[in-house]
Amino acid sequence: MQADVLRLNGFNSFNEMQAAALERDWRGGSLVVSAPTAAGKTLVAELIALNCIINKGLKVVYTCPLRALAAEHYGECKRKYSKELNVRAALSTGDLDSSSSYLQNYDFIFSTVEKLDSLIRHKAGWLGSVGLLVVDEIHLLDSDRGPTLEMAVSKLRCLCPKMQLLALSATIPNADEIARWLGADLVESDFRPVPLKEGVFFGGGIVYGDGSSEPVKGKGALSSIVKDTLFVKGKQAMVFANTRKRAEGMAKQLSPVVEKNLGEKEKAGLRKCADEILSALDSPTEQCRRLSDLVGKGVAFHHAGLVERQRSAIEGAFRENKIRVISATPTLAAGINTPAHTVIIPSVYRYTDAGMQRIPVREYKQMSGRASRPKYDAEGRSVLIARSKAEAEWLMRDFVNGKIERVGSNLGMQPVLRMHLLALIASDFVFDLGSMQDFFGRTFYALQFGDLGELFVKIREVLAELQEMGFVVSDGGRISATPLGRRVSELYIDPLSAFSLIQGMGRACKFQPFSYLFLFSCCSELFPPLSVSRPREALLWGQLQLRKQELPAEIDREMFLDSHLVRKFNTALLFEQWIEEAREQSIMDDFGIQPGILHGKLRQCGWLCYSAIELAKLLRLERHFAPLAKLSKRLQHGVREELVFLTEVRHVGRVRARILWRANIRSVAELMRADVRDLGRILGQGAAEKIKAELGQKKRGSHPRVQAAGQ
Repeated sequence: MQADVLRLNGFNSFNEMQAAALERDWRGGSLVVSAPTAAGKTLVAELIALNCIINKGLKVVYTCPLRALAAEHYGECKRKYSKELNVRAALSTGDLDSSSSYLQNYDFIFSTVEKLDSLIRHKAGWLGSVGLLVVDEIHLLDSDRGPTLEMAVSKLRCLCPKMQLLALSATIPNADEIARWLGADLVESDFRPVPLKEGVFFGGGIVYGDGSSEPVKGKGALSSIVKDTLFVKGKQAMVFANTRKRAEGMAKQLSPVVEKNLGEKEKAGLRKCADEILSALDSPTEQCRRLSDLVGKGVAFHHAGLVERQRSAIEGAFRENKIRVISATPTLAAGINTPAHTVIIPSVYRYTDAGMQRIPVREYKQMSGRASRPKYDAEGRSVLIARSKAEAEWLMRDFVNGKIERVGSNLGMQPVLRMHLLALIASDFVFDLGSMQDFFGRTFYALQFGDLGELFVKIREVLAELQEMGFVVSDGGRISATPLGRRVSELYIDPLSAFSLIQGMGRACKFQPFSYLFLFSCCSELFPPLSVSRPREALLWGQLQLRKQELPAEIDREMFLDSHLVRKFNTALLFEQWIEEAREQSIMDDFGIQPGILHGKLRQCGWLCYSAIELAKLLRLERHFAPLAKLSKRLQHGVREELVFLTEVRHVGRVRARILWRANIRSVAELMRADVRDLGRILGQGAAEKIKAELGQKKRGSHPRVQAAGQ
């Protein structure tokens, strides 16, 4: 097994960190491996997973914090092991309302934490045959997604008490605590296959933590370091910005520098990526054009405002050394394999609801850890930028040589408890206060805090809240979920959101599509609502008053109680613009939002719409069935009602559907009867052929009603 893994990865031997892990009981015992980025932790996970699959005949679940990271690991596993070792790998990151029973046919399952938790809630039968759970990035236990990770791991350990665990972590000071929680051996290592030098730039040079220094010529700190990386060292650079706007601004600032580093052949190689980015949406936005133009010059920005297709294209082009510089927000540091020789961090502050705050040392280390590319670099470097001598000394002391913070459990937050406690009751993990005490006694929270008294005060408050909402009942000490509570848990939404949807749909309001959109915008899943500028706020209050009869809420009361009311109304207006076929660029301009954020919010809104349909079915609120079903399709495709059926055909998006409608092709039947040549004149020949192929058709005679688009 070890020889196969080495051969299929192109290695002759295991490195010192991997060898240390393999000295432990990796074939049957649980391990926590804490080591720097790029130390080779994934290879250890693959070896242990293959042993579980091939030698024990059991399944492996590999869970990650990000969809993109799960997809990356899945792709690597399939490429290396599926054919050679007959390992059936599957990627499962979507559809949170399913037991995904098809996964019983696979050996190696890659998922997000939320999907794993959802599978447990749906009591997926195949979970009983899981022999190994791999938890990537377990140090994220104290992030906003940490409680879901903690609960999913705790529940799966209850379901599969003999299951082996492998937790992978960046370097943290209390990895031993996590190991004790999981009953695992701890493997700690500071090994990196490529040495990393961390330093601070000030006064024309970089001073490193080991005392060495390096002069850097040029004007302007950021430009000088990038020039040195590209022209002197012939390498790639990554810049981390603290806002999306700054990421874009720095990419634009650096584009003349980077473009000078490119030859005509290299520019030609970038055009395909630039074109892919430009065509990622039905109709390119200004952001798409800006990004495409920058990619053509060898530089890109990367943040949550991009759609997934654009982010993937940038990451791929950077890995292939086509894009030379990426300016990104810190989300890129969360594990995706895009290393660079030089990482530049201009600021250790970020914007929060409480104003500007310094980032944790662990976040800085996560970003700096992206420096160096194994097989390409002899060393990597990360550089902080100081604006004064005093700041340079502070950055060196508190960040380069600073102590990494301990990882702590966030399970004690009341909003978190509400969702997870209902899931525990609905999934029959707990059924009275005694079983709750037993379950929570096995959590990371219990190991860290010992006394569960404070936690149980909150649990009792949450229980009372769930009972008031009708999701839980208590009878003589026994606690169980109602059918409604079980469905809410399966839908994977906040119980408070579900209660809000139920209350809203029960109101005596003349429901319009906007009524539902406002209802969805009030749910925690869409928090925070869109921000509103001062000049626009007064206008929105006026619109709110004019449309309050459409809203399933006591607006005159909520105006004084809900400080976010006008922002929620504004968010509902954004969704309304989308389903009324407003151009994406118009939506961007009117609401100050980027495509990636828009489509992320649309996905959440679509899920809330689906949840509302399911709740309406259970409660027999029949008047909502048809309107919600139509709205669901309109949200999915961004169209008015008459285009819903056309957009169900693959390759017919919101823009093409409207063009077809104007050309008097107004149903799927008419689309099928239309000649491919006529369609080509309307949509372009390539699009016409794709659509006809999707419909399973060969060329037919011309449709007599076809007119030129726009006539």
